[in-house]
Amino acid sequence: MQKTKTVLVICRNHLNKAPRFLMEVNALWESYNILAVGISGDTHSKKYKFIPFDVIPKYLPINVSFHLKYPVLFRKFFSILIQIIYYKRLNAEKLNAKRVYKLLMKHRFDVLIVHHFRDLPLAVKLAKAKNVKLIFNAHEYYPLEFDSNADWMKKTHPLYIEIGNTYLKHIDACFCVGEKIAEKYKEEFGVDCIVITNSKPYKDLNPSELRSSDKIKLVHHGAALRNRQIELMIDLMNFLDEKYTLDLVLVPGDDTYISELKFKASNNPRIQFPKSVSTEKISDFINQYDIGIYILPPLNFNDKYALPNKFFEFIQARLALAISPSPEMKFLVDKYNLGVVSDDFTTQSLAAKISNLSFEQIMFYKNRVNHFCHELSAENNEKMIKNTVDTLTKFN
Repeated sequence: MQKTKTVLVICRNHLNKAPRFLMEVNALWESYNILAVGISGDTHSKKYKFIPFDVIPKYLPINVSFHLKYPVLFRKFFSILIQIIYYKRLNAEKLNAKRVYKLLMKHRFDVLIVHHFRDLPLAVKLAKAKNVKLIFNAHEYYPLEFDSNADWMKKTHPLYIEIGNTYLKHIDACFCVGEKIAEKYKEEFGVDCIVITNSKPYKDLNPSELRSSDKIKLVHHGAALRNRQIELMIDLMNFLDEKYTLDLVLVPGDDTYISELKFKASNNPRIQFPKSVSTEKISDFINQYDIGIYILPPLNFNDKYALPNKFFEFIQARLALAISPSPEMKFLVDKYNLGVVSDDFTTQSLAAKISNLSFEQIMFYKNRVNHFCHELSAENNEKMIKNTVDTLTKFN
């Protein structure tokens, strides 16, 4: 089929590691030409044409606090210096946005999808200039991205509120990751969101068998970021007996943090750190395990209502789930009876739930996941993405 219409996607990510972008590609590439703008991407992809953005800078720093432990005069000096750097980088982003705008104005496209709050001003300007419809793909509720951080709330929260009030009224559709975040966008900005979860493509797998003579293999995977508090998964093993093992499959990130985690786990031979695999191979790789675990204390709004990629990767891997009581994850685990949810966010509570599971109960949950894995795959989300784009392009 000849593809006559083009979708431009602006996603300030490494595109091959950007699940929500990849879901859009899977939904659209057979019907649309796709121009994809990001930090890096597949230059040989048959599904999209990659436009590198060397001119897109990294986001402004979340917080700088090294100086707070020093004497008053020293703190004041560095506070002034940090402010100067902050506003210089803010101005640099504005200048780079102008350069990006000029670059993208040279391309023809029929609908524009933009990821992330900071690129909304650029996207609205482009959409108006090209007279095309605009979709905002919200990965989270950005104005409360780091609401537990007083410095971030002072500097960046007002900027995000201004962006929301100024630009969200100009979008034609909005995707977001969960029901509670959708409610927040509606409450604060009057935006109706289509909930597109971080679900994963269906995998043709079966649950791995678990016999009474086997070790019960737990797994956690994801980026090695301090705010994920991966050390809690290590602490969990202190409350589980010898029949349990834990593998932490960590995507390289903060090397110092990874070293700290390995040191913390060094006295427990039941905890290992297998090498990470590419995004599309995660579910295949972790299919060998029994239980996917995740403890996520609600340190901020988005953590509280998280429904992360790994949750759906556990499902496609056919694992039983053992999670802390984050509302969005708990809702799905309870609705489909996919595993256990701790009573609170402590490692002791989750360990108690896991310890009470028999081998038969674990296999029961793995089979429940297997039964609903197609329903909880990306297929329905991809249909909603394509239907939205189809509807909007009819007006062009």
